[in-house]
Amino acid sequence: MDVFSATSKQVGTTVAPKVSETASVREVDKVDEVSKTAPEEEKESKNTLTKTVSDLNQQMDRLETNIAFGFNDELSMLYVSVMEKSTGKTIRKIPTEEAMALSAKMKEIVGIIFDKKG
Repeated sequence: MDVFSATSKQVGTTVAPKVSETASVREVDKVDEVSKTAPEEEKESKNTLTKTVSDLNQQMDRLETNIAFGFNDELSMLYVSVMEKSTGKTIRKIPTEEAMALSAKMKEIVGIIFDKKG
């Protein structure tokens, strides 16, 4: 037996259960919070990575190695450069410039394919 129908029989009126919209309002608030904090988290993450790269490069200098770390802001990607110590010429970069350019193009293509405006 339903609680609402049992109560309405005792009182003699029909009582409809109230629908609470607070759950959906809370969900919307959470989505707003996430959308506001996502750019802030991304900026903080990039700052952390930049600091980490700087710390790694300082450690490599102390060890007198020919390895340097870098961070590409556009792609949010770390890379490693192996350089000739005397000339500073880059021997190898991992991932290569071509791979990073390809990654940038792929992100652009994915953005075009899943663009919600068009």
